[in-house]
Amino acid sequence: MKDQSLRAFIDGLPTPDERRRAMLIAAAASALLPFAAPAHAAVEIEGVDLPETVTAYGKKLILNGAGVRKRGYFKADVTALYLPEKRTTAEAIYKLDGIRRIQLNILREFTSSTISRIFLSDFKQSATEEEFKKLIGPIGQIGMAYSNVKRVVKGDVVNLDWVPGMGWMATHNGKQLSIDGGQPLAINDELAFQIYLRMYIGPAAPEDLRNGLLGLTKLNRVPD
Repeated sequence: MKDQSLRAFIDGLPTPDERRRAMLIAAAASALLPFAAPAHAAVEIEGVDLPETVTAYGKKLILNGAGVRKRGYFKADVTALYLPEKRTTAEAIYKLDGIRRIQLNILREFTSSTISRIFLSDFKQSATEEEFKKLIGPIGQIGMAYSNVKRVVKGDVVNLDWVPGMGWMATHNGKQLSIDGGQPLAINDELAFQIYLRMYIGPAAPEDLRNGLLGLTKLNRVPD
C-alpha cells in the first residue's frame, strides 16, 4: 500500500522534472533503509524495555550495557548502565567525565530495611577499610534516603546518578530521594559514587552482571 501511494503521489506531480527528482529521492531513501538503526530500538530483559538513549539533567546518555542482579535465588532488578560514551572496562568508566547513571528496574518487592541492609553490605564489600571509614557520613546519608523510600515494588525505577558539580543524586519513579527534613539527597563525593559503581562493575560484582553492564554480553534488541 505504501508503494502504491508513493507511486500515485509521484505520478500526480505536474512536470517530468519534478517526477524524476521525486523518484531519485525515493530510491535513495529506500537504499539507505537497511542500514538505518530503528529510531526507538530498545533492549529487552525480563520483560523490561530499556531505551538506547536517555536524557538526564539535560544531557544525552547511551546505554552501555545491562544485566539482571540477583539476591540468592531471586531476580532483584534489571540493572542498566548509561554513560556519555560507551566503555568496555571498569577503569575507563571510573575515569569518564560527565553524568553516569545506574538504573535499577525493580523485579520484586523490597522494604526499606532490606534495601538499606543490602546496600550497606555491598558497599562495605566493594570499599577498602580505609575508604569505608572515610565515607561514614555519606553512607549514613544514603541509608537515610533509602529508609525514606519505605518500599519498592515490581515495575519501580530507581536512578542513581553522578552529576558533576551537583554530586550523587537519586530518584525513585522520578521523585528525588531526600534525607531528614525533606532535603534532597546530593552527595558531592565522587569516591562514594565510584565505590557504588564497583558494586556493579568491580571485581566483587557477579561476573554475568559485570559483563552485561560493560557491554560484553549480547543483549536482546527489539524495535520499539
